[in-house]
Amino acid sequence: MKKSIILYTVAGLLLWMVFLTAPSTRAGAFMIGMGDSIGEGVQSADASFRTQPFTYLHLLAQQMGAPFPLPWIKSGPAGLVGDMHGRSRLFPFFRSVNLAVSGATVHSLLYDRADASTVKEIASETDLVLFPRQGSQMEVAESLALPLAVCWIGNNDVLSAAISFNHLDASQMTPVADFERDFTEIAARLATEKVVIFGTIPDVTNIGFLMDGEDLIKFLGSDYGLPSGDYTSIVVMLMIRFGFDDGSLLRNPDYVLDAAEVQLVQERTGVFNEFIQEVSEGYGMPVVDVHALFEQIAANPPVFFGIPITPRFLGGGFSLDGVHPSNIGHALLANAFIEKINSHFGTSIPLISEAGLEQVFLADPFVDKDGDGRVRGRPGAGLLETMGPLLGLSGDRDELKPESFEQPPPARLRQQFIHQYNLFSGKAPLPGSGWSRGQVIKAFRNIINPKTQ
Repeated sequence: MKKSIILYTVAGLLLWMVFLTAPSTRAGAFMIGMGDSIGEGVQSADASFRTQPFTYLHLLAQQMGAPFPLPWIKSGPAGLVGDMHGRSRLFPFFRSVNLAVSGATVHSLLYDRADASTVKEIASETDLVLFPRQGSQMEVAESLALPLAVCWIGNNDVLSAAISFNHLDASQMTPVADFERDFTEIAARLATEKVVIFGTIPDVTNIGFLMDGEDLIKFLGSDYGLPSGDYTSIVVMLMIRFGFDDGSLLRNPDYVLDAAEVQLVQERTGVFNEFIQEVSEGYGMPVVDVHALFEQIAANPPVFFGIPITPRFLGGGFSLDGVHPSNIGHALLANAFIEKINSHFGTSIPLISEAGLEQVFLADPFVDKDGDGRVRGRPGAGLLETMGPLLGLSGDRDELKPESFEQPPPARLRQQFIHQYNLFSGKAPLPGSGWSRGQVIKAFRNIINPKTQ
């Protein structure tokens, strides 16, 4: 690394320390958000104005006392992140400083470009988020004269290995050489003119989307012989619950992430995280250890009003898709970034207080506060939220009082599911009541849409 870059970075840190320690004086935006769907604000497989304010980036900026314009997205009951049908920008010519795009990897952050020059040309999530600007996240960030960049990227470079629910073999991860090349370029280009905060990659085998035997017992009453150390997905759980499968999918290796494959994912994540730390340290850039944070939450769940927040499905840490954080999950992430900024730069950005966290918790639609196996959800905020009550995941009318909730017989559930899917999905109707396995998988992929983070 060139000596001039080191000197420039140190000077930038000293200059912006003054601003970070006096948030009440800020009049304009000074922070750029970069990353994937967690930064964009996806919850329950969609991003819209109903979900975007809860992203950790927005909460971080609020604690700094700085404006953080968002790319407000309009969606609806059939909304799915990445799908442009029925999704648009509320204020399309409003320029956001949150550049995080669902599905982004280290490579796409550099090279996936927004190309739309008119609203009618918006054809991708990258267009939708970055419009009216053109270029990749990196190119747009370089064009903005804002000194601070929070860049949490790399999750999708391992995530597909955990959420490819009908192809679980750990083959989908980014090759190490490719990751190292692209992350090196990200750090080098940002270091020339910005103070940068990175984050490590959590263990994606410990997210709500993946289910072990204990999870299956909780939701189905049986583990169906799933070996200890192996995982399946919430999709398989729902297929069994609805009678689309009798548990035989758990004997198909494509639908099970076995212990050896789990180890491969964890090892690759460790290699990536070591590289993130190494490169960032070379530039004097702080790194938030998100991996350690998630491990800590799993081992010692934070408790609010006697209710623990865990990373298990409907455990409070994730939204209905089991991939994207809940409101309280984002708040805990925001505090982790604040703690790292304060410790690294000697600043005093206020944490979200315990009282503030309690308020977030109480309003969070993804916490099962009464322990009846369902959450309130956010009705109509995307297709998964629309289908949530039918799936038996949401629709809790009284969050503080357990309700007796008995699932209808599988045959009736199947009929209701097919009818409601065809009614709300916005996709071409899938005919008949005797769907093939391929049709069922297509429907669940459309509902949960776990392809991108």
